[in-house]
Amino acid sequence: MRNGKSTAGHQRYLCSHCRKTWQISFTYTVSQPGTHQKIIDMAMNGVGCRASARIMGVGLNTIFTALKKLRPEPVTSRIQPGSDVIVCAEMDEQWGYVGAKSRQRWLFYAYDRMRRTVVAHVFGERTLATLERLLELLSVFDVVVWMTDGWPLYESRLKGKLHVISKRYTQRIERHNLNLRQHLARLGRKSLSFSKSVELHDKVIGHYLNIKHYQ
Repeated sequence: MRNGKSTAGHQRYLCSHCRKTWQISFTYTVSQPGTHQKIIDMAMNGVGCRASARIMGVGLNTIFTALKKLRPEPVTSRIQPGSDVIVCAEMDEQWGYVGAKSRQRWLFYAYDRMRRTVVAHVFGERTLATLERLLELLSVFDVVVWMTDGWPLYESRLKGKLHVISKRYTQRIERHNLNLRQHLARLGRKSLSFSKSVELHDKVIGHYLNIKHYQ
């Protein structure tokens, strides 16, 4: 049944059973149901923030607000610590930047070679401290074999563990790096799309990993 009008003059309705109210038409695009999800879906499929704003007919701040609400987890929920074994864990770091190429923002993450899924990730500088944060997240898992490239910090930090150093055995995580660059505009090479803030950089990439691998 009808239930008066909104402050913008649009008809509102009332359900006689559950007593909930709603409206069908809206003055602003951002108020329409599903708008925020569309913004996120576009970000996960190679569309930059400014392009999303143009396509959807909303302000750039609307795009930023929707993306800032993301709360990605840093570790998967698909693999259960203590019960599931990770036979082979590949680790790699992927280059990115925020604002300028001199402001590097590296993605460190681990990839379960057998399950073909990302296990955990962190962001930071390409340093031992960032690697330590990733290994801390991975410490709850039972990893049999570690596979990395020849970056010296991997060898020094994984000393005493079963560790294979070879580009040949990091091909799957390297292939996944290409997926990230293909699906996320801010990671594309030779592109005008790039991150302007650390917060959005981490949240957009983190959300991609969550929906593709963690949930």
